[in-house]
Amino acid sequence: MKQVFVQEPLQLNTTVFLDDKQAHHLFDVLRTSSKETVRVVSQGEVFLARCEQKPELYIFGREEVRPRMVDVTLCAALIKADKWEWMLQKAAELGVSRIVPFTCRNTVVSIEEKKMEKKMQRWQAILEAAAKQCNRVDPVLLEPVQTIPSLKEFKSKCNLVCYSKEDGSNHIANYLQMMPDSVTIAIGPEGGFTLQEVEALESEGFFPCSLGDLILRAETAACYALSVVEYQSHLPGNQEKS
Repeated sequence: MKQVFVQEPLQLNTTVFLDDKQAHHLFDVLRTSSKETVRVVSQGEVFLARCEQKPELYIFGREEVRPRMVDVTLCAALIKADKWEWMLQKAAELGVSRIVPFTCRNTVVSIEEKKMEKKMQRWQAILEAAAKQCNRVDPVLLEPVQTIPSLKEFKSKCNLVCYSKEDGSNHIANYLQMMPDSVTIAIGPEGGFTLQEVEALESEGFFPCSLGDLILRAETAACYALSVVEYQSHLPGNQEKS
């Protein structure tokens, strides 16, 4: 089902007017007909609507929203633009709640301060488009670019740093057996974390963990870690806790 986001609060049996960009995409690009039902997400609530005249949607129903079982923060080191944007899209589809970009010793990407605002806008647009595509009702929160010392400000109940040199037996899944309701996962850049960076994060309450015996690309590692969280949260015992 096609989906759009609006900012204003909605009520049943009323008409909502889409902004120019969303109206063009829904009516002209997707050619949505009046026979189709469109999901309209507003402030965490989901409504059902049908198209009238562009840019109008008529709200006729509501849909129950199932709360997300685990709140996941992904602290991801900046990587090359194409891989970073791919990772943002897939992270949104895999249920990440918040993304915290950061730089560290092996970061090869450098973004000029004057270009940062446009970059953030582009990244936010990618996350929003991914949310629409996978029918998410909750937007992904994108934080400003951080450094290793400031990652402690984004801790959850369970805090993990994925380290390629960690013993393969110390797998990320071991920390998620008793699934916490919030998790923060730190993923390094192409060159990985240095030992000093891992130790710094460990001193702040992050537990080093492995993603298995293979060396993964940074963007693959992020998707792998999020997939483990998603899988673990849907095991019968953890579903009962939610």
